[in-house]
Amino acid sequence: MELGAEMTDFLIDSLSTIILVVLGGYILFAGRRYLWATTGVVGLTVTARLLAILVAGFDTGLELIEYREWEMVGLALLVGLVGIVLGRLKPNLAALLIGVAAGADLALFLYAVAVYLIVDLARLSESLATGVTVAVIIVGGLFGLWLIRKSRDEALILITMLIGVQFIQETLGFDKNSSWTAIIILTLGLAGMLVQYSHYLRELKARSEQIEPRPHTSSVAYFQNLQLDE
Repeated sequence: MELGAEMTDFLIDSLSTIILVVLGGYILFAGRRYLWATTGVVGLTVTARLLAILVAGFDTGLELIEYREWEMVGLALLVGLVGIVLGRLKPNLAALLIGVAAGADLALFLYAVAVYLIVDLARLSESLATGVTVAVIIVGGLFGLWLIRKSRDEALILITMLIGVQFIQETLGFDKNSSWTAIIILTLGLAGMLVQYSHYLRELKARSEQIEPRPHTSSVAYFQNLQLDE
């Protein structure tokens, strides 16, 4: 029985790792192009991270799977499905929500710093630390919203690159203090930005070619050209 349970846990962990790495690579290299899927993945990951840190007391969303918190995992999956539907129906609104979610998610990195400064150094209550953390998350969300409204496509490329790299790093458990981790992360981030930005430039070129009017040739000029050719 114990061997069967261990095998089941191993299969669940292996399958989760493969799926998450694939999703992280997708966001890294094609997050801006397929906005509906990005909205779903970002909704899933940000919800999982918020639940893990603010409710379960974990450090990452992956720990919800590790410790079998299936109710929270199910809630995160539900938010991800809603994000996919919203991305299909309202892509512009989905882009704004990605900015808000990404800003809030990146602001969560300040969570440990806020708790340390307020609780350990200032000797204040943990409830105050939680309040400050919530304020930081709100500010981060508003900053992400402003960034999307200011420069939509470039901001989406930057946001999806950061989320994709973070996704892969946390899933594979790279040591944050290792120089090799830094090299891998920088290489992945640069590759993701180059791939996405080059596709964005091709889209801009295609749009300009469609909008640019074709030169108009009058009938008189047409017959003159015929005579010259003869």
